Amino acid sequence: MPLLAVIACSLVTDLVDFQHSRVANVAMSLIYGIAVSWLAITIHRLVLLDEPDARAQLDSASLRRLATFVGIGIAIWVLYFGVTMIVANGMLMALYPPRYIPAGTDQTVLPPHTESLISPEWILRVAGFVAYWFVGRVSLMLPAIAVDRKPDLVAAWQASRRNGWRLTIVVGLLPWCLQQFTNLLYRDGATVVEFSVLVVLATLLIIIEVVALSLSYWELTSPEPPPTPPPS
Repeated sequence: MPLLAVIACSLVTDLVDFQHSRVANVAMSLIYGIAVSWLAITIHRLVLLDEPDARAQLDSASLRRLATFVGIGIAIWVLYFGVTMIVANGMLMALYPPRYIPAGTDQTVLPPHTESLISPEWILRVAGFVAYWFVGRVSLMLPAIAVDRKPDLVAAWQASRRNGWRLTIVVGLLPWCLQQFTNLLYRDGATVVEFSVLVVLATLLIIIEVVALSLSYWELTSPEPPPTPPPS
Protein backbone atom coordinates (compact mmCIF):
# COMPACT_ATOMS: atom_id res chain seq x y z
CA MET A 1 0.00 0.00 0.00
CA PRO A 2 2.64 2.65 0.87
CA LEU A 3 4.62 1.67 -2.23
CA LEU A 4 1.55 2.24 -4.41
CA ALA A 5 0.85 5.53 -2.61
CA VAL A 6 4.34 6.87 -3.46
CA ILE A 7 4.00 5.78 -7.10
CA ALA A 8 0.55 7.37 -7.36
CA CYS A 9 1.78 10.68 -5.92
CA SER A 10 4.69 10.74 -8.37
CA LEU A 11 2.42 10.09 -11.33
CA VAL A 12 -0.10 12.74 -10.26
CA THR A 13 2.69 15.29 -9.81
CA ASP A 14 3.89 14.63 -13.36
CA LEU A 15 0.47 14.55 -15.02
CA VAL A 16 -1.03 17.58 -13.23
CA ASP A 17 0.58 21.02 -13.36
CA PHE A 18 0.78 22.45 -9.82
CA GLN A 19 3.26 25.21 -10.61
CA HIS A 20 0.59 27.88 -11.09
CA SER A 21 -0.79 27.38 -7.57
CA ARG A 22 1.64 27.64 -4.68
CA VAL A 23 -0.92 26.23 -2.25
CA ALA A 24 -1.56 23.18 -4.45
CA ASN A 25 2.17 22.71 -4.97
CA VAL A 26 2.89 22.80 -1.23
CA ALA A 27 -0.07 20.50 -0.51
CA MET A 28 1.09 17.96 -3.08
CA SER A 29 4.63 18.08 -1.72
CA LEU A 30 3.29 17.43 1.78
CA ILE A 31 1.16 14.51 0.56
CA TYR A 32 4.18 13.04 -1.23
CA GLY A 33 6.28 13.44 1.93
CA ILE A 34 3.62 11.64 3.97
CA ALA A 35 3.52 8.79 1.43
CA VAL A 36 7.32 8.45 1.46
CA SER A 37 7.29 8.52 5.27
CA TRP A 38 4.66 5.77 5.34
CA LEU A 39 6.81 3.69 3.00
CA ALA A 40 9.95 4.37 5.07
CA ILE A 41 8.24 3.35 8.32
CA THR A 42 7.02 0.13 6.74
CA ILE A 43 10.49 -0.77 5.42
CA HIS A 44 12.14 0.09 8.74
CA ARG A 45 9.71 -2.16 10.60
CA LEU A 46 10.10 -5.03 8.13
CA VAL A 47 13.90 -4.85 8.46
CA LEU A 48 14.20 -4.22 12.20
CA LEU A 49 11.24 -6.11 13.68
CA ASP A 50 10.58 -9.81 13.62
CA GLU A 51 6.89 -9.55 14.37
CA PRO A 52 3.70 -10.48 12.47
CA ASP A 53 2.40 -6.88 12.66
CA ALA A 54 5.47 -5.32 11.06
CA ARG A 55 3.59 -4.67 7.82
CA ALA A 56 1.73 -1.46 7.03
CA GLN A 57 -1.46 -0.87 9.02
CA LEU A 58 -3.89 2.00 9.40
CA ASP A 59 -4.80 2.29 13.08
CA SER A 60 -4.42 4.96 15.75
CA ALA A 61 -0.94 3.79 16.78
CA SER A 62 0.25 3.77 13.16
CA LEU A 63 -1.15 7.27 12.54
CA ARG A 64 0.60 8.64 15.65
CA ARG A 65 3.81 6.98 14.50
CA LEU A 66 3.42 8.47 11.04
CA ALA A 67 2.73 11.97 12.41
CA THR A 68 5.84 11.82 14.60
CA PHE A 69 7.93 10.51 11.71
CA VAL A 70 6.75 13.31 9.39
CA GLY A 71 7.38 15.96 12.05
CA ILE A 72 10.93 14.77 12.74
CA GLY A 73 11.52 14.45 9.00
CA ILE A 74 10.53 18.09 8.48
CA ALA A 75 12.80 19.15 11.35
CA ILE A 76 15.71 17.27 9.78
CA TRP A 77 15.01 18.97 6.44
CA VAL A 78 15.06 22.38 8.18
CA LEU A 79 18.39 21.40 9.79
CA TYR A 80 19.80 20.43 6.40
CA PHE A 81 18.66 23.67 4.78
CA GLY A 82 19.96 25.81 7.65
CA VAL A 83 23.39 24.20 7.81
CA THR A 84 23.70 24.36 4.01
CA MET A 85 23.00 28.10 4.01
CA ILE A 86 25.42 28.76 6.88
CA VAL A 87 28.25 26.78 5.27
CA ALA A 88 27.59 28.25 1.81
CA ASN A 89 27.60 31.81 3.16
CA GLY A 90 30.83 31.11 5.03
CA MET A 91 32.46 29.78 1.86
CA LEU A 92 31.25 32.81 -0.11
CA MET A 93 32.67 35.17 2.51
CA ALA A 94 36.01 33.35 2.35
CA LEU A 95 36.15 33.34 -1.45
CA TYR A 96 34.69 36.83 -1.93
CA PRO A 97 35.75 38.85 1.15
CA PRO A 98 34.07 42.24 1.52
CA ARG A 99 36.13 45.26 0.51
CA TYR A 100 36.33 48.57 2.26
CA ILE A 101 35.28 51.40 -0.07
CA PRO A 102 36.05 54.90 1.21
CA ALA A 103 33.23 57.40 1.06
CA GLY A 104 33.08 59.29 -2.21
CA THR A 105 34.98 56.64 -4.19
CA ASP A 106 33.78 56.10 -7.74
CA GLN A 107 32.80 52.41 -7.66
CA THR A 108 32.89 52.17 -11.45
CA VAL A 109 36.70 52.38 -11.41
CA LEU A 110 37.21 49.77 -8.68
CA PRO A 111 38.88 46.54 -9.82
CA PRO A 112 36.42 43.63 -9.85
CA HIS A 113 36.67 40.69 -7.51
CA THR A 114 39.00 37.97 -8.68
CA GLU A 115 36.89 35.17 -10.09
CA SER A 116 36.85 32.07 -7.91
CA LEU A 117 37.62 28.65 -9.30
CA ILE A 118 34.54 27.33 -7.48
CA SER A 119 31.17 28.26 -8.98
CA PRO A 120 28.19 29.09 -6.73
CA GLU A 121 26.59 25.81 -7.82
CA TRP A 122 29.55 23.82 -6.54
CA ILE A 123 29.64 25.88 -3.35
CA LEU A 124 26.06 24.79 -2.65
CA ARG A 125 26.95 21.17 -3.41
CA VAL A 126 29.90 21.20 -1.03
CA ALA A 127 27.83 22.94 1.63
CA GLY A 128 25.05 20.40 1.18
CA PHE A 129 27.49 17.51 1.57
CA VAL A 130 28.79 19.03 4.81
CA ALA A 131 25.19 19.45 6.02
CA TYR A 132 24.59 15.74 5.43
CA TRP A 133 27.13 15.01 8.18
CA PHE A 134 24.73 16.57 10.68
CA VAL A 135 21.69 15.01 9.00
CA GLY A 136 23.30 11.58 9.04
CA ARG A 137 23.98 11.73 12.76
CA VAL A 138 20.43 12.74 13.70
CA SER A 139 18.73 10.55 11.07
CA LEU A 140 18.97 7.57 13.43
CA MET A 141 15.87 9.00 15.09
CA LEU A 142 13.79 7.97 12.08
CA PRO A 143 14.28 4.18 12.41
CA ALA A 144 13.80 4.59 16.17
CA ILE A 145 10.39 6.19 15.60
CA ALA A 146 9.46 3.43 13.16
CA VAL A 147 10.01 0.76 15.84
CA ASP A 148 8.13 2.79 18.48
CA ARG A 149 11.16 4.07 20.36
CA LYS A 150 11.54 7.60 21.65
CA PRO A 151 13.02 10.02 19.07
CA ASP A 152 15.94 10.95 21.33
CA LEU A 153 18.29 13.46 19.67
CA VAL A 154 21.02 12.98 22.28
CA ALA A 155 20.88 9.19 21.97
CA ALA A 156 21.09 9.41 18.16
CA TRP A 157 24.05 11.79 18.37
CA GLN A 158 25.88 9.52 20.82
CA ALA A 159 25.12 6.34 18.85
CA SER A 160 26.50 7.89 15.66
CA ARG A 161 29.74 9.03 17.28
CA ARG A 162 32.82 8.22 15.14
CA ASN A 163 30.46 7.20 12.31
CA GLY A 164 29.37 10.62 11.05
CA TRP A 165 30.98 10.36 7.61
CA ARG A 166 29.76 6.79 7.14
CA LEU A 167 26.21 7.97 7.78
CA THR A 168 26.87 10.90 5.43
CA ILE A 169 27.47 8.34 2.69
CA VAL A 170 24.26 6.49 3.61
CA VAL A 171 21.90 9.49 3.74
CA GLY A 172 23.70 11.77 1.27
CA LEU A 173 26.03 10.15 -1.22
CA LEU A 174 24.02 6.95 -1.78
CA PRO A 175 20.73 8.77 -2.61
CA TRP A 176 22.65 11.17 -4.88
CA CYS A 177 24.23 8.30 -6.81
CA LEU A 178 20.90 6.52 -7.18
CA GLN A 179 19.26 9.74 -8.34
CA GLN A 180 21.97 10.24 -10.98
CA PHE A 181 21.36 6.69 -12.16
CA THR A 182 17.64 7.46 -12.52
CA ASN A 183 18.40 10.71 -14.36
CA LEU A 184 20.49 8.82 -16.90
CA LEU A 185 17.43 6.75 -17.81
CA TYR A 186 15.14 9.76 -18.24
CA ARG A 187 14.70 11.36 -21.65
CA ASP A 188 12.80 14.40 -22.83
CA GLY A 189 9.44 13.60 -24.34
CA ALA A 190 9.11 10.29 -22.53
CA THR A 191 5.74 8.59 -22.85
CA VAL A 192 3.47 7.98 -19.88
CA VAL A 193 4.44 4.30 -19.88
CA GLU A 194 8.15 5.12 -19.88
CA PHE A 195 7.72 7.64 -17.09
CA SER A 196 5.64 5.18 -15.07
CA VAL A 197 8.39 2.55 -15.32
CA LEU A 198 10.93 5.17 -14.25
CA VAL A 199 8.77 6.16 -11.26
CA VAL A 200 8.54 2.52 -10.15
CA LEU A 201 12.32 2.20 -10.44
CA ALA A 202 12.88 5.40 -8.47
CA THR A 203 10.54 4.17 -5.74
CA LEU A 204 12.42 0.87 -5.51
CA LEU A 205 15.64 2.86 -5.12
CA ILE A 206 14.01 4.69 -2.18
CA ILE A 207 13.55 1.28 -0.58
CA ILE A 208 17.29 0.59 -0.99
CA GLU A 209 18.10 3.88 0.74
CA VAL A 210 15.74 3.14 3.64
CA VAL A 211 17.14 -0.37 4.07
CA ALA A 212 20.66 1.08 4.21
CA LEU A 213 19.60 3.42 7.03
CA SER A 214 17.80 0.56 8.82
CA LEU A 215 20.92 -1.60 8.74
CA SER A 216 23.03 1.33 9.94
CA TYR A 217 20.65 1.86 12.85
CA TRP A 218 20.70 -1.83 13.72
CA GLU A 219 24.51 -1.92 13.60
CA LEU A 220 24.96 1.18 15.77
CA THR A 221 22.27 0.52 18.38
CA SER A 222 22.40 -3.25 18.84
CA PRO A 223 23.92 -4.26 22.17
CA GLU A 224 27.34 -5.82 22.19
CA PRO A 225 27.22 -9.65 22.21
CA PRO A 226 28.28 -11.20 25.50
CA PRO A 227 31.90 -12.30 25.63
CA THR A 228 32.59 -15.93 24.84
CA PRO A 229 33.45 -17.80 28.01
CA PRO A 230 36.89 -19.38 28.03
CA PRO A 231 37.00 -23.12 27.49
CA SER A 232 36.97 -25.09 30.71
